[in-house]
Amino acid sequence: MKKSFVVLIILVLIFLGCGGKDEIKPSADSILTTESLNSINIIKTAYQEKDWGILQSRLDPVLAKDILKELLFQKAELSFTPRRVRINNSTVMVNLNWQGTWVIKDNSIRNRGVTVFVFEGSPMKLIRIDGDNPFHTPLAR
Repeated sequence: MKKSFVVLIILVLIFLGCGGKDEIKPSADSILTTESLNSINIIKTAYQEKDWGILQSRLDPVLAKDILKELLFQKAELSFTPRRVRINNSTVMVNLNWQGTWVIKDNSIRNRGVTVFVFEGSPMKLIRIDGDNPFHTPLAR
């Protein structure tokens, strides 16, 4: 009886010791990275759905003006593959590969490229696109 009681106490202590896990809080860089990747998905969806309001709220005004005049497609599908995220103070730069398919005047056009999205602010706004612009509608003119 004594042995089983000791074993029971040891098991209870082990159980109690392992039961509570400390919550791991994300770092500031992790939060910025997550927010920038979420912003990319929001902008991509808004572009594909031609949602002017969201695009204007998530893009620098000059960039928004340029992108809004490119919404000449019937349908667009973009996919982004982030490769690296760099953070410099409050600026977040996301290097990514992209592929796109646009339907323009019943013709399907494919394109792809490599770019850097530069974000600032809270909520994050896309302030610059360095490299191949995935929001430039190919042969739309």
